[in-house]
Formats: sequence, C-alpha cells, structure tokens
Amino acid sequence: MKTAAAQMNVSAAHACHGGTGSLVCREVHGDYTRPEAGIKFVHDDVLPPGASIGEHRHDGDEEFYYILEGSGEMTLDDETVAVQAGDFCFTRSGHRHSLRNTGTLPLRLLVVCAKN
Repeated sequence: MKTAAAQMNVSAAHACHGGTGSLVCREVHGDYTRPEAGIKFVHDDVLPPGASIGEHRHDGDEEFYYILEGSGEMTLDDETVAVQAGDFCFTRSGHRHSLRNTGTLPLRLLVVCAKN
C-alpha cells in the first residue's frame, strides 16, 4: 500500500494521447499485473498552461476526471465545455474525450480509470 507522496511514481508524458506539451503524472495507484482488477489506475496529473491530453477513445474501461485546480476545456465526443476546479468529467466505454489547459495556471486533475 502506498501511503506517502514520496513513494509515488512520478513521470512526464510528452504529447499524451497525441496532445501538446507534457503532462506530469503522479501514479497514486496502478495494478497492471491484475487484469481482473476493477480500478486500473489512479493518477494525480498536472497539465501546464497550453498543454493538452489528445482525443482518445475508451473501449472496455471508463475514466473519471476530477478537476482539482486550474481551468480548461473538456471535449466529450463532439461537445466541448469549459471546466474548472470542482468539475467532474466522466467518459464511458465507447466514447472519446480530450482535455486542454486554457488557463494561465497549471490544471491539476485526479484521474481514475476503471474496468468496465
């Protein structure tokens, strides 16, 4: 069990899902060795101003974004909406989404990916 931030794996993903800039990802939980696990991963991610997570489709899993800090634009299928701290975005299996930081401050989000 990981309990301290210092124990978490931190990495940078350049052009995440074909997006722009680099996403800083702190892996809070990830159990890729157990394909039957309900929760695939939990990330604490940061998108710098101007950076984005490119559009991608989810098949066989669902993803939840909870915006902790900052602001941006979330696209779910063909609808784009402004998001800010406190907003929750949910992408079901069979749908696609993307996220872009349109603000001047880092956009921080909690990402939970669950098996469908």
